[in-house]
Amino acid sequence: MHDVVVVGAGPTGCYAARELARLGYEVLVLEEHSEIGEPVHCTGIIGVEACQRFEVDASCIESQLSSARFFSPGGQSFRVAAEEPQAVVVDRSRFDRILAEQALSAGASFLLGARAESVTVEPDRVLVSGACFGEPVAFRSSMLIVATGADDAITQQIGVARRSGPMISGAQLITESGDLDEVEVHFGRGVAPNGFAWAVPVVERVGAQHAVPVLSACCARTSNLESRTSNLDRVRVGLVCQGRPGPLLRRFAAGLERRGAIRRNGARVRARAVPSGPRTPSFGERTLVIGDAAGQVKATTSGGVYYGLLGAEAAVAAADRALQSGDVSCHSLSAYEDQWLSRLGGEQRTGRVLRHIHRSLTDRDMDALFWLARRTGLPRMLSRLRFDWHTSGVLALLWQQAVGAVDQSRLLR
Repeated sequence: MHDVVVVGAGPTGCYAARELARLGYEVLVLEEHSEIGEPVHCTGIIGVEACQRFEVDASCIESQLSSARFFSPGGQSFRVAAEEPQAVVVDRSRFDRILAEQALSAGASFLLGARAESVTVEPDRVLVSGACFGEPVAFRSSMLIVATGADDAITQQIGVARRSGPMISGAQLITESGDLDEVEVHFGRGVAPNGFAWAVPVVERVGAQHAVPVLSACCARTSNLESRTSNLDRVRVGLVCQGRPGPLLRRFAAGLERRGAIRRNGARVRARAVPSGPRTPSFGERTLVIGDAAGQVKATTSGGVYYGLLGAEAAVAAADRALQSGDVSCHSLSAYEDQWLSRLGGEQRTGRVLRHIHRSLTDRDMDALFWLARRTGLPRMLSRLRFDWHTSGVLALLWQQAVGAVDQSRLLR
């Protein structure tokens, strides 16, 4: 019987497994895919603060970001540039695999190709049943950590992490670069209804192998990342919206291709669902929910890596307290949700307000805001916002702009 079974080997699941294994617990991670880090749905933009706090391995970093150009529906634009890099682009597949390797080195076990299909919480254990490459499997543990992303199959069974709002859809493709040399962010109902689209140029550093031992269904094996000998200019093109993202992304990419910004060459579109806010309760009897499964995402951009890792960090502390005391009850684990909501909840609430404002704007309104921004120094002020904690700063800027507009109107009377 394991101390903890973690369902899902994304970054939050691997991080939780690593930290619990380092504390001496017997941890098993179940991952439905046959390879860690695949498929990749995420652009991989992580703030510098997150890199420092969670000691992101430098070999994962493909480029640093210090500027971006924003485009209105009508084609107006402004550039936001900071003196120092505010974020990095990581190779998400490599990022996940390194976390898995670290968890394995700490003593955690991984079972790939294993899909958890049924969870039963009993008075003295959790029973997780499913299939591994078509063969039935079952595991017992003292606790369960759910890190399954937006997949509701497990959380619905045990009555946790209920949806708090509509799901948002995201899609991404990776293609060859044309003449794009800076991040672009595009708004407009014709581009991404109630959302936005982006193009992020990166230089993929693909010259070194990185061996990551992982467990297959039967035995340990070593899986090497593909080895290449040169750098490769790529662009990660994506969008988030309400609706079907695939056709919208293809149309947006076609526009970039016509401009010569990218070369598509039949790039594959990958789509996924993204939660729009906290999904509570994120705990239950012998159970904790982390990452996208708990809605630990930025409400403004839907980015989930940093917030998910912060949630996993709180979950590890809660699981350690519960296992040490022998009290893994719902009441004991409720402090976990209090902790992560106290850190992220205010930012998420403000972000949802900003999203609501964004949804109410027409394309004409958005063009007017861009026109105003270009004439008020707003881009310069935006460059001073913190990458991962920006909604309070955005509201302060909006207030400052509103006061300035009122003062100007008084002078014109």
